[in-house]
Amino acid sequence: MKSSTMWLIALIAYGSFPAIVHGSDLDEREVNIQEVITALETNDINANELRAIDSYVRLDVVDLNAFKSNDGYRAIEDALAKTDDGWAMMQTAIISNDLIKQELSRRSVEIGRVVTATMNDEGVLTIYIR
Repeated sequence: MKSSTMWLIALIAYGSFPAIVHGSDLDEREVNIQEVITALETNDINANELRAIDSYVRLDVVDLNAFKSNDGYRAIEDALAKTDDGWAMMQTAIISNDLIKQELSRRSVEIGRVVTATMNDEGVLTIYIR
């Protein structure tokens, strides 16, 4: 019941269905399309920064396909177009970073699905996939 209520509140408040962010094995939280767009616009990191990461507080994975049926999906596409580096550069950076590569592998996330990444001031690294 609580979960259904949260979905309804998110739908009403943000005009979109929330997506599940896959953090640690024990922690999952919901995000909405506006949170994704804001993160992409403000916390975007480039491939060199991603390659150099040697620690993080938490690694989240957000599947952007969860938003495809949303009216605001075009805004995600626009935000992705403005990120520092392209998909191939981000994927190559992950391949070069054993810490991130191993964590994504452990979670069965294919590196070829990675489109970008963000890191906030609290040290939360978010990998966006399709």
